[in-house]
Amino acid sequence: MKMSKSVEVQHCAVQFLSSTTDQIEIRERNLQISTEAMKMKSWIETVKYILQSMEDGEITISAYDTAWIALVPALNGSSEPQFPSSLQWLINNQLQDGSWGDPLMFLIRDRIINTLACVLALKTWNIHSLGVNKGLSFLQTYIPKMNDEHDAHTPVGFEIVFPALMEDAKIMELDLPYDAEFLQKIYDERDLKMKRIPMKVLHEFPSTLLHSLEGLRDKVNWEELLKLQSKNGSFLFSPASTACALAQTSDTNCLRYLNEITKKYDGGAPNVYPVDLFERLWTVDRIERLGIARYFESEITDSLEYVYRYWTNQGIGWARDSPVKDVDDTSMAFRLLRSHGFDVTAEAFNHFKQDDQFFCFFGQTKQTVTGMYNLYRASQFSFPGESILEEARVFTKNFLEEKRAEKQLRDKWIIAKGLKEEVEYALKFPWYASQPRIDTRMYINQYRVDDVWIGKALYRMPIVNNKTYIELAKADFNICQSIHRTELHGIIRWYRESGLDELGLRQDQIVKSYFLAAIAIYEPDMASARLAWAKSAVLMAAIRIFFSGENCFAHHRRQFLDAFTRWDGRAMRDSPNSAKRLFSCLFRMVNLFSVDGVVAQGRDISGDLRHRWEHWLASEAEDLTDAQDHEKLGTEAEIVVLTAAFLGRETISPDLISHPDFSSIMKVTNTVCSLLRRIATYKEEGCDSPSGTEEDDRLKRRAEEGMGHLVRAVYRHQYSPVPSGVKRLCLVVGKSFYYAAHCNNEEVGNHVETVLFQPVY
Repeated sequence: MKMSKSVEVQHCAVQFLSSTTDQIEIRERNLQISTEAMKMKSWIETVKYILQSMEDGEITISAYDTAWIALVPALNGSSEPQFPSSLQWLINNQLQDGSWGDPLMFLIRDRIINTLACVLALKTWNIHSLGVNKGLSFLQTYIPKMNDEHDAHTPVGFEIVFPALMEDAKIMELDLPYDAEFLQKIYDERDLKMKRIPMKVLHEFPSTLLHSLEGLRDKVNWEELLKLQSKNGSFLFSPASTACALAQTSDTNCLRYLNEITKKYDGGAPNVYPVDLFERLWTVDRIERLGIARYFESEITDSLEYVYRYWTNQGIGWARDSPVKDVDDTSMAFRLLRSHGFDVTAEAFNHFKQDDQFFCFFGQTKQTVTGMYNLYRASQFSFPGESILEEARVFTKNFLEEKRAEKQLRDKWIIAKGLKEEVEYALKFPWYASQPRIDTRMYINQYRVDDVWIGKALYRMPIVNNKTYIELAKADFNICQSIHRTELHGIIRWYRESGLDELGLRQDQIVKSYFLAAIAIYEPDMASARLAWAKSAVLMAAIRIFFSGENCFAHHRRQFLDAFTRWDGRAMRDSPNSAKRLFSCLFRMVNLFSVDGVVAQGRDISGDLRHRWEHWLASEAEDLTDAQDHEKLGTEAEIVVLTAAFLGRETISPDLISHPDFSSIMKVTNTVCSLLRRIATYKEEGCDSPSGTEEDDRLKRRAEEGMGHLVRAVYRHQYSPVPSGVKRLCLVVGKSFYYAAHCNNEEVGNHVETVLFQPVY
């Protein structure tokens, strides 16, 4: 018989464990892992220092913003620049081709906006004529080529500030192509944006135009605008916009803000400052997705507590006390804060919806891929009744799928080589179906230290994109993988020695059972819980095979249940040998878990375990019609959760197990997992539910609703005696069942191969 892709991959994986050649390869790999492990301590300390040292955000210097600061005349009325160090920075940082900008990435519009601003600043003060001429030569060559570049990578506010700079250049009689036909498109974009945010609105309410005031300086009333100034003296945290305001108003708060920046950056200035919320959120997100968050739990908590101090019911921006909120930062904050137990409301997302669409900012003319991607991720952390998140999920999923179909998964905020793969993976595996080890394995391939962000000019975030993170992530993944392979080898040996193969339980089922546990709770110190999950799942599968076999009659099932209830294998004396072996295996396993539980819990847990198994066995032993079996509420999830919790990190008292809150979350978990197991069974058998596709859809809707209730039970900000670790384990198990129902055999087989047997380099 021809093996399925899943069976074939898993069979090859097991063969890999035992061949002589590969044993040599494993030893060599283990030596490499030992070397990586020695480096990990240093990497962990480095990352801890980075996280503990975060302040207002580390961000590279923008020649464009520095040029605007250099343009400010001395406030004392002299003919000197107010910031001579900024002028000197421009002179020192011109590139070989005569342009200014990111030296490692060439984008025409970025280089043009930087170079045009720098040339104007130097020309204004009549210095560095050689640099001015080289800059003009660059502009004359590349301005006509602007339309050759994709619009997705246009600098922020380009349609506002570029026309204004060209007008300044024309007044200064610089030799540039002012009347080129292709420039009209940019002017049209400016007019469209100005219509969406009229001048009256600009002067009354904070908007993104505050970030680009230098492009509107002849059109605004500066005295009126001062009331919209941010607490730190800036205009929406833009050095360029604030420098223009200072030149127009001589405002001391603007001066204070710019003095602080130029002192920090030795005359230079980033394109936005501060970026404290953005940096913390994106760094935590990267560290979690790389699978290394457990090393930095206190630092992550500190970062999220900092963000939470500035959370509002209208969302947040990229910096503290921002008068303008955006859906990108709000989505990232909402998802991370909710997943860490902070009390945040979905009400914030109402502020980013207009008619039937969601936008990143008020007045935005089109959506961005990353903004909608992060909103899509956040929307999946919804509680029942949060309709705004359901609307956001539907809208963003459709938007991203359309962009994928059009091959337009590019973004206006970031140039990230892995973005396309990130979005495609998120669409294929929604959060309910996602699993930590698979997510990490994929994200290690997608993460780049050389991502470039797009503001008014290109910039980089060295704390968000950091080489140490990826080095630590790869080493950690390989160490965990090595541990998992060893455990899998032991599970397979246990399966063979226990004679479970003679019951018809296939080896690929053993691999899958272990894999589902390992991708959910992967940490090395959770080995006991992981193995308990896997072995419990294997034995439940074996018992189901035995109970449903042609030669297993009702009295055999009753005898098995009776022997377990009495906790006496002698009651199995009239049963087939296969049944005796199966009972013996279950008996030994529960006893071993009970012994381990005494060590972990400091008390006897055997009664709790036996009670759960007895209840499950009684349910499985019943003679039911297909319809009755279809509606049966299974309790296998409760066995997995309770056993893993007993052998994990949480202390679970007898009083807790009998508490209504504990019973409630277990009921939700059992219900969800029963529905999902039914769906997975039908999918594995290649058929719909017995009642047809309509019933199949009903099952899926009920499972989705159940997952929403489980998410609320885990993340709702409300006191419960149930430890957070136990609640999260319920969700972890629920998501594992969802993954099994969501994926086909080929996908699971590919994930087994990738996660358990392919090291990362």
